[in-house]
Amino acid sequence: MNAEQIEAFIFVALTGSFSKTADLLYLSQPTVSMRIKALENTLGCKLFQRSGNTVFLTREGDVFLPYAKSVLQSLQDGQMAIQRSFGRLEGELVISAVFVAAFYILPELVEKFTQLYPKIKLTIFTGHSHQVLEMVLRHEVSFGIARAVNHPQIKRVQLMPDEMVLAVYPDHPFQNKTQVTLEDVSREKLILFNRGSLDWTLVNGAFSHYQLENNVVMEADNIEVVKRMVKQRLGIAFLPRFSIQEEVAAADLKEVEVLSLPHINRNFELIYHKDATINGITKTFIDFLIANRTKG
Repeated sequence: MNAEQIEAFIFVALTGSFSKTADLLYLSQPTVSMRIKALENTLGCKLFQRSGNTVFLTREGDVFLPYAKSVLQSLQDGQMAIQRSFGRLEGELVISAVFVAAFYILPELVEKFTQLYPKIKLTIFTGHSHQVLEMVLRHEVSFGIARAVNHPQIKRVQLMPDEMVLAVYPDHPFQNKTQVTLEDVSREKLILFNRGSLDWTLVNGAFSHYQLENNVVMEADNIEVVKRMVKQRLGIAFLPRFSIQEEVAAADLKEVEVLSLPHINRNFELIYHKDATINGITKTFIDFLIANRTKG
């Protein structure tokens, strides 16, 4: 019995697939099968059974799984402890994040992290929250950063708050106001970001509640495009506060409070599969994110 066999066993148990395990571990499928077979021979029992194209744990495999996770974690923790003692923690970490986090939050944090751990390679996939969730559920990434997702197979850790706010350009009639009404907004040209999202559903619901028509003149699914259009004075827009902080600081945009509009808080959360073993480099990065999270 060795660490490679235990690792293969855990991944097959999590994915329910020898082929997917092979892809995730950069191995051939016969190699994965041989490692599982060798482990079964050592333990003297079958660890998996097949049903169609899916692989399931046997009763013995289910009993062995928590011990296998514990053994692998102990080995990885010991390896990391040695690497830390020599100041050479290295490896690769694959994560996923929503666009807003990838564009406006992670760059500064990743810069700090790579200064501390220059030999750790980060791979970051971006997408909408439901896409980040899917990557976590399929074990394609170690964890994800998403907004307002919920699923029985994931665990969530709040990282930082965020809120949708109204952004206007310099010289707009709202420029010198700290508050406006939703009726005021309904008379302005509105650039729509991310139709169909929970953010827009809540904003649109507020317009409907007060029997107001919104004057949408343009739509885009990219925050940078929307910001550029606002700065070109083509309209105003509701955007995540994190995405306009630099523009507000430079006076290129201004945030204006809208009365009667519910606070649309969609906090950034770290999500990971409930069956995932959080250790090694993954735990190092998660601990770093939690320690460096901001209040926005």
